[in-house]
Amino acid sequence: MHGKALHKGMVTFSAEYRAQFSDTDAAGIIHFSTIFFWAEATEEALFRSLQIPFLKSDGTKLSGYPRVRVECDYLSPIHREEVVTVQIKPIEISDKKLVWGFSATVQNRPVAQGTLTTVYAWREGQGPMTAALIPLDVKNALQRHFKI
Repeated sequence: MHGKALHKGMVTFSAEYRAQFSDTDAAGIIHFSTIFFWAEATEEALFRSLQIPFLKSDGTKLSGYPRVRVECDYLSPIHREEVVTVQIKPIEISDKKLVWGFSATVQNRPVAQGTLTTVYAWREGQGPMTAALIPLDVKNALQRHFKI
């Protein structure tokens, strides 16, 4: 996150995950990609809690938020059976792009922090994805929730 951690007191959205056997390598430490799955699942849970569509299918038109960049600093290993709290907070909400900062902790021990960048896009049928303006109701709901 370019040196910026998510600080206590900031409005965030969080979810908890238990590190399962399938998330780990032979040493019992989670695979690096698991953090990205959890960050994405937390983002989807946020959208669900705000009752805004994460993916929307309207006839043959599909719209959503494809990932265009991810970045993570791994600070401490996560072992099987540990409960991980993942927090997200918007770093940027622009007309076409959402940049999420995320952090992960195990019992207040920082284990990872990073960013997840998405763009709002749609496609018709099996056609190519086309960037578009984030719907105003989505931007408004996110700004209200995060008090920005």
